[in-house]
Amino acid sequence: MRYYFEIVMKLAGAGVPAALPRDVQFFLIAERGILESQALLLCESVRAFGGAYAKCPITVVSPRPSRRPCRETIRRLGRLQVEHVALNLESPCPSYGPSYRILAAAYLERESRSAVLVQLDSDTIFVGEPDFGLAGADAAARPVDVKGMSTEGEGDAFDPYWRTLCRLLEVDYEAIPWITTTVDRKTVRANFNGGLLAVRPARGLFRRTAEFFLRLVRAQHRPWAGCGTLVKSGTGMVNREGSDYWGTSQATFSLSVTSLGGVMQILPPSYNVPLHSFDLLAPLPAPPVHVHYHWLCSAGETDPNPLTDGRLNLAPAVRDWIRSRLPLRIPEPRGLERLVRSLLVQS
Repeated sequence: MRYYFEIVMKLAGAGVPAALPRDVQFFLIAERGILESQALLLCESVRAFGGAYAKCPITVVSPRPSRRPCRETIRRLGRLQVEHVALNLESPCPSYGPSYRILAAAYLERESRSAVLVQLDSDTIFVGEPDFGLAGADAAARPVDVKGMSTEGEGDAFDPYWRTLCRLLEVDYEAIPWITTTVDRKTVRANFNGGLLAVRPARGLFRRTAEFFLRLVRAQHRPWAGCGTLVKSGTGMVNREGSDYWGTSQATFSLSVTSLGGVMQILPPSYNVPLHSFDLLAPLPAPPVHVHYHWLCSAGETDPNPLTDGRLNLAPAVRDWIRSRLPLRIPEPRGLERLVRSLLVQS
């Protein structure tokens, strides 16, 4: 029998109180380059359109000393009342960018005193008021957009990968529920989109994810090894090593939910709307709340864009706000900072 997360939530979710907006904390990654501009746009969107969540604490993590945001970006984050945290995280796979998000999430989960911690991809924005109360759930997310490296079960090309991964991580493969992907509507073993993950820090899901990911990398268990596939992300093209690991951050989070017996809430289609696949989506039943634009807001990539061309059901004020801020460009350091960076590059 196939069990779906929506059913699991109804059976096991009673008795967990909803978190109030004031008890929610957001966090995201910002590093030198286009991620700086994306992070600023996301933080500003929370303050402008987050409704009851507009004043929630936001933490922006800079995980690598060699890629700190420029001073102007940090100043602008401060004006938005966003905390900038500079860490020195060592990833076992630095070419796989999401590895730093995994490590940062585990760090913040240990430090957070909030009832709910919301992880956001930097290339996303809010266009309406969300709800992260998590009533009756330990975590909330959307399914992955497309099947990709997920498994449809026995006979799927990636099923051996998942079964081996489950043995490596000591997770019961048969306990993984089934969900339906957002864009291609495939029924797969639960695999959640990392663009937006809301968790109760007390459950330790992010810490378990980091533990699982480190074990996966030590075993060099790469889903795309030998495929030669290169991934295009919100920051540009990913190299071969990073592309080989693509999807593992989502897989390890999903397996951490299963291993800890977590109760998942499937967020409505108005969350984490994948704009790069917008024409393949079923019509949204409600106005969007949170959208994942990937590379579509960067200079040279903005046309066509559902955020600005009328295909997305946005309030006129929201659409005007977005149009006034696009395209996103890479911030340029100024004065002494530019000189210091040029000297570092030469050395």
